[in-house]
Amino acid sequence: MAALSARFIKNLEKKTDLEATIEEKIPGFEIKSKDESNLMKLLSFLLFFNKSFMKDYVTTFYPKVYVPGAWKKQKFGKDRLDVKMTVLAHEYVHLSDRKKMGWLFNILYLSPQIFALLAVGAFWDLRFLTALLFLLPLPSPGRAWLEYRGYCMSIAAHYWLTGSKYNIDYVVRQFTTGAYYWMFPFKSFLKKKFSVRFGEIVNEVNLTSEMKDVKNILLDK
Repeated sequence: MAALSARFIKNLEKKTDLEATIEEKIPGFEIKSKDESNLMKLLSFLLFFNKSFMKDYVTTFYPKVYVPGAWKKQKFGKDRLDVKMTVLAHEYVHLSDRKKMGWLFNILYLSPQIFALLAVGAFWDLRFLTALLFLLPLPSPGRAWLEYRGYCMSIAAHYWLTGSKYNIDYVVRQFTTGAYYWMFPFKSFLKKKFSVRFGEIVNEVNLTSEMKDVKNILLDK
């Protein structure tokens, strides 16, 4: 029990340090509850294909990170601080990318579905209604690339915290199902890509600046 308590305290310190680092790098960073956000409730309605959006997913809307209500109540991820730190590290990548890329990040993330907005041109020309086809679950290379960066961080943080390999099959499902609107339905390619990246992480090859920040915290370096 004492050993578990010591480990919990150490992980709590790491989580605090991780939040402080993100706050230093991302002005305005704050963790907020989805249950208290009208914006998240609206998104939940729009993202009808993802039934667990409010209770299972953490969502970044720069510079805020919106978490399920259970996160604040210490019931998210079975109270495991390593799960929360892995999630925060993932969102740190999104926040950092958004800071660097500005609104281009949003356009890439929401493409091609965002181009359905062109349908408003139907007020002048009915041919603009064809833009509604962008609402179909078309592959999104932009969103897939940004989430690939985020999930590479998840894989890295999990490894640094536990010494074990992240569930690659789970990651692949995020890309190939309605979780992110079927953004990249190429399972074999993704499995190979993430497996190679895991090997690089283990051997500390091609670590991004965000990965180095997180690694220094989680490994106390």
